[in-house]
Amino acid sequence: MTIKTSTGFIGLGLMGGPMAANVALAGFPLTVWNRTPAKAERLRGLGARVARSAAEVGSVSEVLISMVSDDDALEDLIFGAGGVAEAMRPGNVIIDMSTTSPSCMTQVAARLADKGIHLVDSPVFGSTEPALSGDLWAVVGASPEDLARVRPQLDAMCATVFEMGPVGAGSAMKVAGNLVVTGMIALLAESLTLGRSGGLDPSAMLEVLDAIDFTSPLWKGKGSLVVAEDYAPRFPLRHALKDLRLALAVSVAAGLDLRAVAGVEQDFVAAARAGHQDEDVMAVVHAVRATAQADDPLGRDGTTCAPVVNLTKDA
Repeated sequence: MTIKTSTGFIGLGLMGGPMAANVALAGFPLTVWNRTPAKAERLRGLGARVARSAAEVGSVSEVLISMVSDDDALEDLIFGAGGVAEAMRPGNVIIDMSTTSPSCMTQVAARLADKGIHLVDSPVFGSTEPALSGDLWAVVGASPEDLARVRPQLDAMCATVFEMGPVGAGSAMKVAGNLVVTGMIALLAESLTLGRSGGLDPSAMLEVLDAIDFTSPLWKGKGSLVVAEDYAPRFPLRHALKDLRLALAVSVAAGLDLRAVAGVEQDFVAAARAGHQDEDVMAVVHAVRATAQADDPLGRDGTTCAPVVNLTKDA
């Protein structure tokens, strides 16, 4: 029988909890810890050991997986008081699966290297459903050797693993990819709102969107929540807003002016301010509905139709 690597998992929220469960189900000797202890207790039933501190997880783990909220939380977990870096041994590996900035990843990797500890930068795409089923998509920044060492753990949580380059490349892909995902969600909310104002059935709209050239699993996956008015958090809106702001910060640091994402951010900010921050990301539709400019934008009463602009005519 193959002896599997002792593994730790820290950060057992909506995503981290089911991800850790899949690591346990894959047979890894697992030690877990979470700032909210109750979230760690549910892993006992799967054979996991619940540690009393983050440092304790680090002291017993050859591979430690972290899934935390942002750059500051990660740096505090690794290097803060009682952090895992002091407890881990040279040659051990940390897999960070959080959504963090590329600069954070490279800086953390350099500090860990001074201690002989390796870092695998592996954020994931997906929400609670693929986290539960082990069907997440990982985008990895790491050396080929480090990726090979932790591939068994990644395979326990992810259906697909994309090798993007060195440390920082995984986070860069996640930040860039989040622009597409959150932009699609905001546009879907606007599309369904516009269609509803014209008397269209949103279920019928989703059938069309799923059939034509720009089909995406997101249309039905997220659009069906609007049809059912079901905004239980699969991926909370506040996390999406955090991801959008991270993308904006990274773009500013790179000297880029990403104009489309600024408009998307406004929709998410409005939804959060209206109290939807802990609902599913698709609850952004509430902000879109609230800011609609007219009750009947299609102008069926003959008075509200906007003038057509000839975009081919010279200004």
